[in-house]
Amino acid sequence: MNDLLKIAKYWAIEPDYLRSISKEALSTKSEKHLDNTGSVSIRDGTAIIPIHGPITARNTFFSLFAGGTSLETLAKDFQEALSNEDVKSILFDIDSPGGVAVGPFEFAEMIYNARGQKPIYSYIGRNGSSAAYWLASATEKIIVNPSALVGSIGVVTTIPVQEQPDQDGYKNIEIVSSNAALKRPDPKTKEGLAEIRRELDDLESTFIESIAKYRSITPEIIKADFGGGGVIIGSQAVNKNMADALGTYEEVLANLNQKFNSNNQIMSKEQNRETTADISKKEITADYIKKEFPDVASAIIEEVSATIKNEAFASGTKHERDRILAIESAALPGHEDLIAEAKKDGSITAEKLALKIIAAEKSKASDYLANSKTSESEMPKIEPNIEPESKQKKEIDINLPIEQKAKILWDKDSKLRSEFGDDFESYHAFAKAEESNQVRILSK
Repeated sequence: MNDLLKIAKYWAIEPDYLRSISKEALSTKSEKHLDNTGSVSIRDGTAIIPIHGPITARNTFFSLFAGGTSLETLAKDFQEALSNEDVKSILFDIDSPGGVAVGPFEFAEMIYNARGQKPIYSYIGRNGSSAAYWLASATEKIIVNPSALVGSIGVVTTIPVQEQPDQDGYKNIEIVSSNAALKRPDPKTKEGLAEIRRELDDLESTFIESIAKYRSITPEIIKADFGGGGVIIGSQAVNKNMADALGTYEEVLANLNQKFNSNNQIMSKEQNRETTADISKKEITADYIKKEFPDVASAIIEEVSATIKNEAFASGTKHERDRILAIESAALPGHEDLIAEAKKDGSITAEKLALKIIAAEKSKASDYLANSKTSESEMPKIEPNIEPESKQKKEIDINLPIEQKAKILWDKDSKLRSEFGDDFESYHAFAKAEESNQVRILSK
């Protein structure tokens, strides 16, 4: 086991498999061998490239003995299948728990960039986890068995730590140079564990971003729906867009060979009608295809119409959704009728709604000002009338204390006594307040 761990530092592989790799080699299906390849077979024009067992970067004695697949051999076999004229399509037959995390990116990019040269599918019959799924995602389509295990997206590392002397009584002590403290991060320290996790997270980001590109989805969808590092059964993998369809190995081969045979039949029909020289002289137009290949023309028209219809529907749906969101952003309380009308009428944009709201607000303001002026003109004018000082007040010595002045005025002015209901104390309090400028008297 330790010998296998030395092959690579980081693994995109199921943890349980990493702990229990056996020495029994995994066998492949019996097919006609494709020349100049390691273990590629061919059937009816389809090259079958096996990805079985743990994936390593290069062939080693231990990996060959334990059974597995090296990326080095895969790259050579894949290029041979692409260039071989007898190979019309390529199928990756996957049964692997994954393998090294550093290396699959380069080969996955090689697969992805080869799309369009020949049909390239992958089939997961039992296990397509971690690095194996990374490679599968780069193919045009992923077909899975309903009971297959798919996913395990993530990166793991195992760091052996020697706690006790070995059987010979020795204990290794690693000493790192002064400027390379992170060369051997210690997982038993907080800093060392953080550094190891940073490296794992960086590799995982590359893993996830690659799958997102190959599957035309976002990294957020992968993080949310692709199992969070666990495996998902094949039937559920299709529902989560981790795979494209359910099927068996024979069904996938039959499908690929049918595509190839259909193309051959079209070419044979054309070759029977005209020679190659005659064809090269003709101008390939839409009318020509309709006349000579009516089935192909109908299929193209149907496919293009469906594509245009779907794109138009998607575009229209997005436009209407954006219009409604913009209307809601421009909405203003008190104008619910205008907002409801704008949502129903597809011709009303957020800008038009805003103009209507502004016009309504201006109308409200004008009405308010007009009503205010009318109300102001109808209100009776009330002018303050400050009561002049009475003759009695002028005759009283202003230097007297307030109590004496109030008493003198109270005794002289019967009208004053009547106003305060013959209650001198109330008038006295009022006089004190008036003296300190706390009250003013306005005439009615």
